[in-house]
Amino acid sequence: MRLLVLSASTGNGHVSAANAISEEALSRGWKSESVDVLDHTGRGFAGWYRGGYEQLVRKTPRTWGHLYKTSDRPLFNYWFQTGLDVSFCRRVRPLIKSLRPDWVVCTHSLPQPQLALLRKEFGFRVAIVVTDLYPHRMWLRGNPDWFFVPQEWSRQVLETRLPSAKGRITVTGIPINRVFATHYDRESLRRSAELQPTDVQVLITSGGIGGGPVLDLAQGLQGSSFRKIYIAGRNHRLEANLRQMLATDQSSVVKGHVAQAEMAELMAMSDLLVAKPGGLTTFEALAQGLPFVVYLPFLIPGQEEGNAEYLSQIGAGTIVKRFDQLHEELQRLADSRELRVKMRDAGLSQAKPNAVVEIVDELGRL
Repeated sequence: MRLLVLSASTGNGHVSAANAISEEALSRGWKSESVDVLDHTGRGFAGWYRGGYEQLVRKTPRTWGHLYKTSDRPLFNYWFQTGLDVSFCRRVRPLIKSLRPDWVVCTHSLPQPQLALLRKEFGFRVAIVVTDLYPHRMWLRGNPDWFFVPQEWSRQVLETRLPSAKGRITVTGIPINRVFATHYDRESLRRSAELQPTDVQVLITSGGIGGGPVLDLAQGLQGSSFRKIYIAGRNHRLEANLRQMLATDQSSVVKGHVAQAEMAELMAMSDLLVAKPGGLTTFEALAQGLPFVVYLPFLIPGQEEGNAEYLSQIGAGTIVKRFDQLHEELQRLADSRELRVKMRDAGLSQAKPNAVVEIVDELGRL
């Protein structure tokens, strides 16, 4: 079996999901390659696609939310983006010709329109791994052979939006790296971090790009009774500013970009997560049983709104809109181990840590 797994580096999640699938396939002796499709487009398009996304999310998230919602209908924004995707993904053809995959698996919707043209020439099949709970119209392009979706609700929505997909959908969860599906010795990790049994540790991140009002949050949480670990991601300026601000705060630790193995351990030893609910982050937290506090100023409008509602509805997370509410909510949860355990159990009951295994299993059967 030959797999080509295509992602797009508009954030860590799509690439991480693609790598997890490819690594699982390789572990079975299959031929597999994980490729960022933006590395096979023009430099200008790739820079615009990556940089434009980050700039919109950081500086004008409402604009991004507007684009997300208007492109979810068959109107100008949808067709304009689809036209761009066809035009600028033409360089995927040499890759397909070289690798001759049996399956092309997409963890990002960008290459789908071009793949619809190339499959006629090369005869591969296309599988789509939807990395958010809500299947946006961009995921529906190109008449894929199979869909993998996060939850039963996602399947129902997809079948309503694309009736022809019925019978070609598997509910697996979102594929996360195996380090997040690992069972850790939580107490040993906490002892190594010099945490006392009664200490409450809060992990705080606004994603790989380090967007949102992290500095304001950090300033407001100084002096709070719980321990804070801030993950600045690839935002080096944010990391430097946090280190300067919190230099004398003994209850705070600042980290920049961390490897997945370290992030998994930090999740395993922490009591609460304050973050934006990206698809991968959501399912990583569920797999670790880590209660999720969604801080709306961190959230990317559009795809992450549904993820936030899902966490709240299943009881594995809460949603707060303002800092005063956040501080109050963190203190409430820090003071109640019973509430944290209830949220942990709710998350674990809905976790799908073996999604990547199920996806590769299904591809092998189809």
